[in-house]
Amino acid sequence: MQEFVAAAAWYAYVACLVYLMAVFAEMAVTAGLAARENRLRARETRIEDFETLGVSPFTIPVSIVVPAFNEAVAIKPVVLSLLALDYPEYEVIVVDDGSTDTTLAQLREHFELQTTGTFYRRMLASTPVEHIFTSLREPRLTVVSKTNGGKADALNCGANVARYRYVCCVDGDTIYEPDALLKGMRLVNQDPARVIGITSRVRVSSQPERREGAASRSERNAFVAFQSFDYLRAFLNTRAAWSRSNYMLCASGAFAIWRRDVLLELGGFSPAFSCEDLEFTFRAHEHFRAAGIPYRIHSLADAVGVTEGPTSVGALIRQRARWQRVINETVWHYRHMLCNPRYGTVGMVGMPYYFVAEVLAPLFQLAAVVSIPLAAAAGLLQWGELARMVVIIALGLAIFTTVAIVVHDQITRPFAAGDLAYMLLLAPVELFLYRPIIFYAHWKGTLDFLRGERRWDKFERNAR
Repeated sequence: MQEFVAAAAWYAYVACLVYLMAVFAEMAVTAGLAARENRLRARETRIEDFETLGVSPFTIPVSIVVPAFNEAVAIKPVVLSLLALDYPEYEVIVVDDGSTDTTLAQLREHFELQTTGTFYRRMLASTPVEHIFTSLREPRLTVVSKTNGGKADALNCGANVARYRYVCCVDGDTIYEPDALLKGMRLVNQDPARVIGITSRVRVSSQPERREGAASRSERNAFVAFQSFDYLRAFLNTRAAWSRSNYMLCASGAFAIWRRDVLLELGGFSPAFSCEDLEFTFRAHEHFRAAGIPYRIHSLADAVGVTEGPTSVGALIRQRARWQRVINETVWHYRHMLCNPRYGTVGMVGMPYYFVAEVLAPLFQLAAVVSIPLAAAAGLLQWGELARMVVIIALGLAIFTTVAIVVHDQITRPFAAGDLAYMLLLAPVELFLYRPIIFYAHWKGTLDFLRGERRWDKFERNAR
C-alpha cells in the first residue's frame, strides 16, 4: 500500500509539473502576442486626434447603462463621473434593480428626478418597471426603478430604454475616467460595421470613490494590490493577445460596449448564469462564427475607471468563487465549440485555454498540494528540490506580473519610482500570501458549480 501511495504521488507530481510547464509556456506565448498588440494600440492612441473625435458630429452616440442594487454609498459619485465624460453625445440610464437601501432616494434627491411614466419598448425580457424618471438637472440622465431581477435583467431593461446604436454596460460601484468612453469608442468609430464589442481595463482600489480624478497610483493595501496584479495580467498579458487573434472571450462587466442590434438579436444577457459578461461574449462568438459574418471584439489596455476590490478574505473568496463558477458554467454550456474548427481561433485556441488553464486548474492545484509533500515524504523528491521548485514557481509568476507592470508603465507612465518599487517587491510573495486564497476560492466555485449554485454572492462594501 505504501509503495502504491508513493508511486501515485510521484506520477501525480510529474503530471502537475508537466501541466505547470504547459501553462507557463502558454502564458509566455500569450504575453508575447499581447506585447505586440499593446504597442500597436498605444501607438494608435498617441496619434489619434481625440480633440476632433470629442466634438465631431459623426462620433457615434452611446447609451450607458448602469445596473444598481444597494449601491447607496457609491451611486452618486459613479453617476457624476459618467455625466462628466468627455464625449459629444451620450445618455446615462441608471437601472435601480429593486434596491432595499437608499440608492433610489439619493438619486431622486441629488438629481431632482421627476416621473415620466413607464412607457418603453420591451424588446428584451425583464422584471416589471415601476417608474421611469428624468432629471431636471441633467437632461442626459434617465433613472429606471424596477423589481429585482439581477444584474443581467437590469442590463436588459436598460437596453430596452436605450436610444442609441451602441450600449455601454458599466458597474454601479466603479468611478469612470473622463476619457473612458472616448477611448473605448475609438475603434468602433473607425470600423462600426465589424466592431460589435469593446472592453477595457479598470483599476482596483479599496475605496474608489475617494480616488475620483486621482492619478493611477499603485494600491498600498497589499491585499488589494495583489488583486490589481490579477487585473494587469488578465488585460495586458492575456486579453490583449486574445483581441489580436479575434478570440477575446470576456468583455468585462465593469466596462463593455456592445452594438445594440447584436444585443437584441442574441436575446440580451442571460440571468441563468452566475455572471452575464463571459457568457454573452461566448454567445456572440458562437453566433458570428457559425454565421460566417466578419466581426471584431476588442480588449483595450487603457484604464477607464477604478473599481472596488474586496479587503477581506471572505469577500474575495465569494467574488472569485463566483468568477470560477461562471467559467465552468460557460465552458460547459458551449462545450460544442471546444476544438471545433468551425469556430476558428475561438474553438481551437480560446476554448482549449479556458478548459485547461481555468476549468482544470483547481484539480491540478489540489493534486500538487497533496502529491508533492507525499513524494517528498516518501523520499522520491528531496525537500531541497521542493523548496527550489516553489521558489521557481513564485519567481515565474512574479515575472509575468512584472511584464504586465512594465507594459502598463510604458503605455501610460502612471507610476512614481516608489510605486514601481513597491509593486515589484510585492510580486514574488504573491504565491505565498495570496494564491492560497484564490486556490480555495477556485475550489469553492467548482464545487458550487457542481451543486448548481447560481447566487450572485455580492461582497459587502469596504468599511469607510
